[in-house]
Amino acid sequence: MGKVLSGRPFRPFCVKCEMNKGSDVLERSAIPAGKIFLKSGEENSRAYVIQSGSVCSFMEINGRKIEVERHGPGTIIGELCLMVDDPIALSYEALEPTTVVTVTRQDFQKRLTRVDKTVAKILTHAVEKLAAYERGEIEKAIKRSEIDDEAHALTQVILKSKRLTFDQQVHYERMILPPINDMIKAIKKFKTEANEA
Repeated sequence: MGKVLSGRPFRPFCVKCEMNKGSDVLERSAIPAGKIFLKSGEENSRAYVIQSGSVCSFMEINGRKIEVERHGPGTIIGELCLMVDDPIALSYEALEPTTVVTVTRQDFQKRLTRVDKTVAKILTHAVEKLAAYERGEIEKAIKRSEIDDEAHALTQVILKSKRLTFDQQVHYERMILPPINDMIKAIKKFKTEANEA
């Protein structure tokens, strides 16, 4: 396991209830747009509930940034780190000014001691399901990025073929490049819409 999970919907009113319990006040933070506040591979012991703004989870493969998912208000990110002491799998960046409520592992574990064994067992099972969900989202993001790579590779193979004369290459470039560019734009639009869904 050992990965930060992509966010799950969260009922914001629960956060407000917890924040009003005197000494159990949770920390609220403002994150500026463009700030990467969690980095893949780092140790983390906090989860974040997004109150306003939006956040992008992403990974880097061969120097390329691959977006996995976008998260908005009411979403929890990093929740697996509350129960598992492993480095996080994804990086998180604020896409706009974002306000989050922070839940530390220590605070979560303290609250967990108040829960009976059956509920604790259910939480453990939920963590396993969330980890599987995250692995699936990462695999989907990699597949979406591979589509772009294949489209670019196909263009290069067609246009740089040694069997084409210069005149043929120019002719095919004029004929093929616009539809391939349209296809790449359509793929990118589809990826964006899929991430927002």
